[in-house]
Amino acid sequence: MHFFTVFILMCVLFVDVSCIGWLMKGDDRGCPRRAGAQPFYFGTTHLECIIRHGKKGRKRSAPWRGPWTLWHRYIEYRGYFYDLKTNSKVSIARSRLNGHVCPGARETYPAGYSELSPGCLEGCAKNYRCRYGRYDFLFNNCHNFANRLSEVLCRRGTTCPGWCMGGCNDLEYN
Repeated sequence: MHFFTVFILMCVLFVDVSCIGWLMKGDDRGCPRRAGAQPFYFGTTHLECIIRHGKKGRKRSAPWRGPWTLWHRYIEYRGYFYDLKTNSKVSIARSRLNGHVCPGARETYPAGYSELSPGCLEGCAKNYRCRYGRYDFLFNNCHNFANRLSEVLCRRGTTCPGWCMGGCNDLEYN
């Protein structure tokens, strides 16, 4: 097959896979609003911009969303932004990484609601690499990270998963 034809087919497939996450925006059926629960959101930052600014030595910013899009994905919960970086560390910050120079935003509607403490989610962030391995562009990227945090946040009650209490410490505060 001609290179251009293969390229076009790959682009169409990529856009199709990327749209799955878009179609699911605002779907909190698996994580409904309940007494005492706080909303959490998926958000995105323009990936090319993050990569461009990451090469200049600046900070790099990364329910289920599609794992292969041209946007970096993060989770926002209780005023904190959780991002998986390509160095396999997780960043926790009060603002979106590179938000001052890169386009992006959180989704309009909550992905779900959670009763977990920010301390629990911080523990999950610290232990993410030990649980799921190093960053991998295709199989352990920022989208996979956000989806896994979403699973943690959708747990009922305030009990934090055991793996979030491990001794790993791959975390950066920004």
